[in-house]
Amino acid sequence: MFTFDDRHLAAAILHPVYRRLTFATSYSKNFAHLYIREQLNDILGLNQQQAINDEPVKKKHKSIEDQFADPDDDITNKDAMTTPAVQSKTDELERYLRMNIEDVYKNPNPLNFWRDHQKKFPGLSLLARRLYSIPVSSAGVERQFCFAGLTISQRRSCLDPDTVNDVLFVRSIKKVFQLESDFFTKC
Repeated sequence: MFTFDDRHLAAAILHPVYRRLTFATSYSKNFAHLYIREQLNDILGLNQQQAINDEPVKKKHKSIEDQFADPDDDITNKDAMTTPAVQSKTDELERYLRMNIEDVYKNPNPLNFWRDHQKKFPGLSLLARRLYSIPVSSAGVERQFCFAGLTISQRRSCLDPDTVNDVLFVRSIKKVFQLESDFFTKC
């Protein structure tokens, strides 16, 4: 039986056609939204230091009063508050779910949408590229192993590993040229 993983539901949400998850329960939707927000926090946490400062974050020395102060008592405490830039970035999912999507982007390839909206949703576009780069099946790898098994036979058992790599590479390039003869001339 097939069960949905967090990444399956997140990929469905990040597809402009299926973003409402009409096929899922409200529990699954909430769980998928939570997963996307966690991933966004991880992405923004990694990129925030590089994007905002381009320097390592320096520790701020606190006075004795600051060390024992309750952050809930003082609203003006800058460490307790989130900056508007970070707050708007974590708000990306809500803005994406509320936006009207043009019919041009309602096609099978969601990466066109994320390429065109990369500046508006930087975290979500990076997450979409990460999720959609996961291979759906391992058939291509299995084919390569099969051909490697045919290449290394009893008569060719002493082939150098570099030679086997070269043979497999030439075979894959040959298949690309058969499908598209001008593959390497396109830019």
